[in-house]
Amino acid sequence: MLTQNQIQHFEEKGWLGPLDLFTSSEVESVKKCIETNSSIKEVEGQPMMMLYNNVLNLNTSRDLHLFHQPIAEMFKNNKIVRLLNQLGGDNLLLWNSNVFCKMPGEGEIKWHQVYDSYDPSAYDPQKPALLYPNTEDIINISVWIALDDATLENGCLHFANGTHKEKFGRVQVPAEEGMFAGIKNHKMVWQGRRKYSVVFDFDDNEWEVEAVPARMGQAIIFTERVMHSSPPNKSKQQRRLGINGRYVPPSVQVYPHRLKGDFIDENFHNIKKHFCILVSGQDDYGINVVRDSHDLDNIELEFQTMSNLVRFGHVQLPKGKKEIELETLYQQAMEGDCLEEEPDPILQPRKYIQWQAWNQLKGMSCSEAMKQYSQIVAKLPVVDQKKELPLEEKIKAWLVAYIAKVFNIEADEVNSTLPFERYALGSADAANLVAELGAWLERDIPATALYSYPTIEFLAKHLVSSS
Repeated sequence: MLTQNQIQHFEEKGWLGPLDLFTSSEVESVKKCIETNSSIKEVEGQPMMMLYNNVLNLNTSRDLHLFHQPIAEMFKNNKIVRLLNQLGGDNLLLWNSNVFCKMPGEGEIKWHQVYDSYDPSAYDPQKPALLYPNTEDIINISVWIALDDATLENGCLHFANGTHKEKFGRVQVPAEEGMFAGIKNHKMVWQGRRKYSVVFDFDDNEWEVEAVPARMGQAIIFTERVMHSSPPNKSKQQRRLGINGRYVPPSVQVYPHRLKGDFIDENFHNIKKHFCILVSGQDDYGINVVRDSHDLDNIELEFQTMSNLVRFGHVQLPKGKKEIELETLYQQAMEGDCLEEEPDPILQPRKYIQWQAWNQLKGMSCSEAMKQYSQIVAKLPVVDQKKELPLEEKIKAWLVAYIAKVFNIEADEVNSTLPFERYALGSADAANLVAELGAWLERDIPATALYSYPTIEFLAKHLVSSS
């Protein structure tokens, strides 16, 4: 239980902690869940943890507790809830969670607060995630749990004491200067392709600021109204992994626009399957979707589990026709019958073959596609996760990702056996590719490399043999 001094600390400063809450074994179960259901990929030259929400069907770090039971159980744990009851009352909903993985070298999350509605990015202020009744004090409490040690060097949380008592204005800025722009994963979720973002009109020099390091298993509780931030991870090798859960009373409308039949949130994500979990007390209002767990049937549950094995590289994918079959079964399961226009068979040969295969599944139910997909994946050989990918494969993957990004196409549309000239790389694009590839490999690559070794496969083989 919290002491009176701790409660007073929270009321005066807006935050409390770090508190010793979870043992190493309790943390390890959640870490294993996250690490098993994620992958590390390079985005804009920075390693990034890729995550997926299997209930909302989104590439995102948010709300993983909706599918993964170890995460849900952590935030439903009485070790947390009994403390929150002292601060926020007896009746509480868990409505949101987020994984924060700050890799070495990754940037800052700038100062921000959530004052009277949950719309921190303000991309669409007409669609706040939370709507409070006018008759109540605002209760929106976060619990941030360290899954790795959070240190001064790797970017622990910082708080501006007492700022929860004041509402700060927002300033529109270019997207690359927004509050989440320094964190690749959250930049993808909140910023997307938008040209503009926001920051707060806040000067931390005018306030008492405290850094709050936390050891693995410790928790920090704070009101979302308090100004908080985290600086860059300046360490060379130390990842900083944390996860937070957010709680509100049942009287608060969560995603209020869904009550009007609008299931697209301000980030253009479909939240139709989102639900809240009642962690304590009772819900006398009935205005939110409240359940103990997701409502996926056994077929979809197995499908989502199997798709994670594929998505995060735990199984060896087949080649040729079987690979196309697996991909199109996934599309049929997720989207139903193909409604896409016929791709150009010359410019997009692989996509054309895939389009043909998908059309052959016309009329197959999503449930049947899920079953067939799961049956195929269950028979695939398991990948040894400890075995490092050969350098040649790493180079090919880098080149595919680079070309896909330049031409704004999917990675599977890039054919590693086609000449670079087929992608109409201009001289400037070619020069940039060679320069960035050389920087990534930390070696000099001749400017003529793309002409001497004209395909991804040839270039990768050459770079390995000449290293």
